[in-house]
Amino acid sequence: GEGREADLIRDLLRRFHEKLPVALQLSFVDRHDWRRWIENKVLANFPAPTKERTPMQILESLATISRELLMEDDMDRVLKHLMDAAMRLSAAENGFLVLRSEETEGPIPGFSVVVARNVAKEALESQDFAFSLSAIREAMEKGQPVVTDNALQDPRFSQAKSVQLHELKSILALPINGRRGVLGVFYLDHRFEAGLFDEAQLQALRAFADQAALALQKAQMIEELKKANAHLTDQVEEQSDQLHRMQMELAESRLKLKYEYSEIVGRSPKMVEVLSLVDKITDSRISVWIFGESGTGKESIARALHFNSGRAKQPFVAENCSALPETLMESELFGHKRGAFTHADKDKKGILEYAHRGTIFLDEIADLSLNLQAKLLRFLQEGEIRPLGSNEVVKVDVRVVSASNKDLQELVEQGKFREDLYFRLNGVTIHLPPLRERMEDLPLLVEHFLKKAAAGEGKEPCRVSMEVLRQFMNYPWPGNIRELQNTLETAALFAENGAIGLKALAFKPILLGKKKAMKHLMMKTVAKETMDPELEKLLLAIRDNGYHKGNAAQALGISRRNLYTKLEKFGVPVELKELKSYIDDKFV
Repeated sequence: GEGREADLIRDLLRRFHEKLPVALQLSFVDRHDWRRWIENKVLANFPAPTKERTPMQILESLATISRELLMEDDMDRVLKHLMDAAMRLSAAENGFLVLRSEETEGPIPGFSVVVARNVAKEALESQDFAFSLSAIREAMEKGQPVVTDNALQDPRFSQAKSVQLHELKSILALPINGRRGVLGVFYLDHRFEAGLFDEAQLQALRAFADQAALALQKAQMIEELKKANAHLTDQVEEQSDQLHRMQMELAESRLKLKYEYSEIVGRSPKMVEVLSLVDKITDSRISVWIFGESGTGKESIARALHFNSGRAKQPFVAENCSALPETLMESELFGHKRGAFTHADKDKKGILEYAHRGTIFLDEIADLSLNLQAKLLRFLQEGEIRPLGSNEVVKVDVRVVSASNKDLQELVEQGKFREDLYFRLNGVTIHLPPLRERMEDLPLLVEHFLKKAAAGEGKEPCRVSMEVLRQFMNYPWPGNIRELQNTLETAALFAENGAIGLKALAFKPILLGKKKAMKHLMMKTVAKETMDPELEKLLLAIRDNGYHKGNAAQALGISRRNLYTKLEKFGVPVELKELKSYIDDKFV
């Protein structure tokens, strides 16, 4: 159209001017009459841009701009669209857009020129544009448009060098107001058209500025989300790489072990540490005490010690010391002669003799009576046993591996376990971590137990849904690995199409977080202000020191005996399992 051709002519004149020698350029700039004469002659055949538009036309223009902006979320393209739309809607000759930024230097500290039309960004730093920048600052400070119909005749602007030099007539500094103040300013001007930004035009441009604010805030939000997403992606990738390296290192750590330990599942650092220790002591005769909660797999460690050693072809005998009364337990350990007691109608070998040249595993050793502790100590010291009812001793070569979920050292201090026996049994201590402290092994354990259960039934192993795995990961497993195994074996019975979903866990409501099943957990919440301050201090010290009462006493600055006295005063149980339960009931 004619307007486009006029723009082309202006552009041609501008290029022609730039090709002139510097002296002629300066002469042309200084001789305003020459420039005006050339521009008027060349552009005389083209009508001035019309500013008379109907409300419907304005509405259509704004609607078109909205559609264009809705299609964009890239900040650079949004800025270009906004500047082009401002030029098109206002019919301005020159313009640029200034936005808030972190820049502290430049024409307007705290703001930067992000896009311009018919104005070089570098030129804005010159004194020629000082007026334009002052108008922008005023619009920013007031949040209102700064406008003039004819700058050459307006006493506010007529003395400005840039107004005189460029013979500016219509000028508008239009602020873009956001939720948190001014986001930026459109600067628009025209050299030939006076009154370009009249009230009707200004109203339309204000509406456009509101559109621009929404578009900018949307683009900025998307830009921030992209940056945050990129940062998060980098973090995830970095953590994934770290996790992969750790998994590889842990897998390699297991490969470096001397023995395979096929029945012990786990690659967590704590389990690799345990197996590394087992590796070192397997071929020795040293006594081993395994300390860990019920269900953590203490017997599996004992079996590994035996079947990987030179005693593997000899008997492995396991006995639970809390399973039998004292009289029967003595016979079970040392054997008896016919007639040694009522119903002893024949000779019987004790398990210590039966395990000759092999390994005996004494589980729950803490439950042995003091009388039996003395007899077991004699066997460990002399390497011989005397069956009940016999005057003869029998030489026995047996490696003893013991285990308990109670701290033998604490029982020694309480007078419930012989100190000399403790030292004999505790050649090496293996601390077996509870499942909640090695949750990274849980997926491997789930897969292992499902395969094991399926093999026993001659079926294909079940799969576990991600929802179930998440529930498993959030559950503390107080019964440890044994509880997990039993849970999976039962859940497999309710699997549908070979998959264990949440429905298959209905038999164990606590895993699903059911209200009734969780009621006891809610009851654990006790208002701290109702607890005796001294008791609270004692319990927190014990909990914060890993339930080790010696360390807790040291942290409190009192003796262990004093700590026991205080606990007794408040009726607090001192055995580890009961103490943990008591503290858990006091604090969530």
